[in-house]
Amino acid sequence: MKRLIVPLLLLLALFPARAMAQEEPEPFAAEVVRDGDAWRATFHIPGKAPVWAFSRSALQRISGTSWRPDSWTVLTPGVTLERIGRFDALVAEGGAMPATVEIAFTPLAVDLVADYDPAIILSNGSLAIYTGHFGAFPVASRAELEAMPGPGSYPERVSLRDEGGEVLHRGTRYRSATLSGGGYVIFGDVEVIESEHVATILDPGLPQWLADGMGAFADEAFTFYTDRLGDHAESRPVILASWAGPTPEIISLGGSVAGNMIGMRLEGAGLVDPVPQALERAQWFVAHEGAHFWLGQTIGYRDRRDMWITEGGADLLAMRLMERQELSEGSDMLALVDKAREDCAALLPNGGIWSADDRGDNRAYYACGMLFALAVDRAGAARGEDFFTFVTGLIAAQPEGKVGADEWLDAAADFGLSQEMLALMRVLLEEGSNDGQGAVARLLGQNA
Repeated sequence: MKRLIVPLLLLLALFPARAMAQEEPEPFAAEVVRDGDAWRATFHIPGKAPVWAFSRSALQRISGTSWRPDSWTVLTPGVTLERIGRFDALVAEGGAMPATVEIAFTPLAVDLVADYDPAIILSNGSLAIYTGHFGAFPVASRAELEAMPGPGSYPERVSLRDEGGEVLHRGTRYRSATLSGGGYVIFGDVEVIESEHVATILDPGLPQWLADGMGAFADEAFTFYTDRLGDHAESRPVILASWAGPTPEIISLGGSVAGNMIGMRLEGAGLVDPVPQALERAQWFVAHEGAHFWLGQTIGYRDRRDMWITEGGADLLAMRLMERQELSEGSDMLALVDKAREDCAALLPNGGIWSADDRGDNRAYYACGMLFALAVDRAGAARGEDFFTFVTGLIAAQPEGKVGADEWLDAAADFGLSQEMLALMRVLLEEGSNDGQGAVARLLGQNA
């Protein structure tokens, strides 16, 4: 045995562990700087590839075109910004990409297809920049990029600073902020409404009735969730609500969530005066996305096909919040259940819930997932427990923060769902049902 150990020691001496392991490549680094009204981004290129494609290259929702040409101007000679296949890319005209490439840009607040807005701009000029849009990966040629169905993987690092002051990230102000993944960083003078469980930033141009309704709701919502579900795994949530102005003949409420920030964009002349339904819709958005801090971030699905666990579950948590807090006078949250029943029944004949994404039936994750959650909720009612109790148990039982369908269904069995109900859920996940209405009725313990 000793004669085997000596050669091994010699090998370790000749080939250190760091040399034997594959080294992490130097990241594609971007420095984003605001100096007064001027914005610059300097890219530090770690290799000689002639093409660097931006991982996030979603198109504008309305125009169907790339947003970068409307926002970016390449300043480095011999480098162009082009659309190649599914991607925006920096292309070196002479072969190898220069070690640094500089662009000037104007922050653009535009709705993208299935991606984060490049910027969220407030009416006083303060704004948030999404860092994920500055990450890129190397490609050997235009032809190779043209044929790529999805983005490559490459480490990235984005640093942001404001020559005129500090930036705000995750509720804390910094002289500069550096991120290795996507997130929003806020520039400018913003008033942060602080509370124990959430920080809220409201556009000073937001109609007062909306500002009042959103500000009160944010604190009540996260206090309620924390009381029922305990602490979540993220840093304190930040809600940023922007006002795009009183555009005629429009009522628009949209948003997205990145990390611990819930971003909202409100617009339209129809929102200048109080509209109860519009406030309810804005509150619902915060309620649903707020629920994801627990069911989504503290515990999430293992596989994308199990998105029904988090999306449908968040819908039920949000509904219970809205009912409990009586935040929407005259609203009928039971209409949400009726809508979920209708949509789930219509989608089940198309196939199983697990394959909904392949068919473009993503609504099934929300509608059918909510009904699954409601079945669990009802199973605990006789002993004074509900879906909040169930989610708390899931979080405690899965310390790594991930749950799959089998684990969810096992937990549902322990919570009191019958074997017949569990069998039905498995069929709906795998196959769907030609009798959607009958399956939904059975799911809710009713006669078809």
